[in-house]
Amino acid sequence: MKRHHFQILLLLILLAPFGRLEAQPDIFYFLKGVPQTKDLNPARPGLEKGFYLGLPLFSKLDLSVNTNHWSYSDLIHRGSGIQADSMVWDFPRFLSVIGRKNFLMESAALTLLEFGWKNEDDFYGFSWSEKEYAEAFFTKDLANLIYYGNNPLLGSNFHSGYFGVSGQHYRELAFNFSRKLDKKYSFGFTAKLLFGMSSIRSSGINAVAGLPASGDYIDLNASGSLMISAPVDVQVHTVRGYRFGAVSRFDANSYFTNFGNPGFAADLGMTDRINKKLELSASLIDLGIITYSNDVSAFVENGHYHYTGIPLIDPTGAAPTATNIRPLVTSLRDSLAAAFAPDSTKKSFSALLPAKIYLAADYKWTDKVNLGALARVRIYNNQIHTSYTASLNAALSKKFSLSAGYSWIESSYDNLGLAAAWRWGLFQFYAASDNLLSFYHPSAASNMNLRFGINLIFNEVARPRKGVFNRNAVQYTPGCPFLKD
Repeated sequence: MKRHHFQILLLLILLAPFGRLEAQPDIFYFLKGVPQTKDLNPARPGLEKGFYLGLPLFSKLDLSVNTNHWSYSDLIHRGSGIQADSMVWDFPRFLSVIGRKNFLMESAALTLLEFGWKNEDDFYGFSWSEKEYAEAFFTKDLANLIYYGNNPLLGSNFHSGYFGVSGQHYRELAFNFSRKLDKKYSFGFTAKLLFGMSSIRSSGINAVAGLPASGDYIDLNASGSLMISAPVDVQVHTVRGYRFGAVSRFDANSYFTNFGNPGFAADLGMTDRINKKLELSASLIDLGIITYSNDVSAFVENGHYHYTGIPLIDPTGAAPTATNIRPLVTSLRDSLAAAFAPDSTKKSFSALLPAKIYLAADYKWTDKVNLGALARVRIYNNQIHTSYTASLNAALSKKFSLSAGYSWIESSYDNLGLAAAWRWGLFQFYAASDNLLSFYHPSAASNMNLRFGINLIFNEVARPRKGVFNRNAVQYTPGCPFLKD
């Protein structure tokens, strides 16, 4: 097989599952020759020298879904026996694999415009991206209550722990700069101007219930808040039950041309070349906040209810019927709605970005092959999520580079990653994923991610052709700076 055919094949392997739903793969950190590696550490722009332009709308696309080591098939999977032809809900299996605190997070980012330039020591860049992420989080205690009910909890106090949702869609204008200070140190930073398009954020939602062994009553307390910024009118209805209602005011033109809800974020990075073989690096990514003041709906809850049951037999001793039970159930529903009716406000709120810390070591094994080790920490919703990656990184030619590695992500151990970049003339194609196997068995995967993009790279190197002007050439004779034959 010819070399360029092999290179194209590797890219196709990465892009084959692109139509499926899959942020930035960790394996991408050490990929050689790709300018977008600055997104993980602004002190490490992959461009050696020259100018690059991300192909508009295709500069880069990031897609990601991950959990804390549980998957879709743990909850829903194909049945057995007489249910072999059906999909079944398996709550006992799901409860056996989830942790004490659990989450499901997805994110996507599309870069519409990106370009940059690097001389010997300095790099300058700009990008415009549309980004979104959403996360639902819950505790195992809450999941057990939903499935098993309160009977196993009699004689104790139940604590749901914090649960809720959060998410944002925001616009990011990023300005990059990095400098090589000397042969040992380099640093970089990215200043990001943010505009919040929409957001949902819960805070402190939890429930506490007293459950005596006799089962005579339930003493329930619930508190928390929910903030929404979006072109919708949100209301809480307490008549005939407790429910949310929303009326959309969405208009695509006004939504996507919105530059309200301002925010700011920053990336910081540095590298330290210990010797000719070893380089250490560290970065802090997406340290930022957005303040939402447009189209805000906020709800604050702090309710209490003492439940003693529904009397099924009236004072006359008559047996219960559907006719006389209905008003009792309706009365209970209305009492609960009144006890847990949240206060509504239009007060602005702030939302933090999911910040990430990268610590890495890059060891030069041969002239073409490096060994990499990376630790990543993501901090969000008062939780810390970790991953560790070991990789083999090679610049096989001026046109083709490859990174292959293994990652431990959120207590999952089956993550085999691959990243590749290939140049064809001015065009550079690149793709990366931390878990290739997830593409072919997505229902059993707890981590799926993909990054893909296309660049146009213009090198500041004149070709030594006879009779062609070379602006960097040595002037051998007075008059004309042409290359000698």
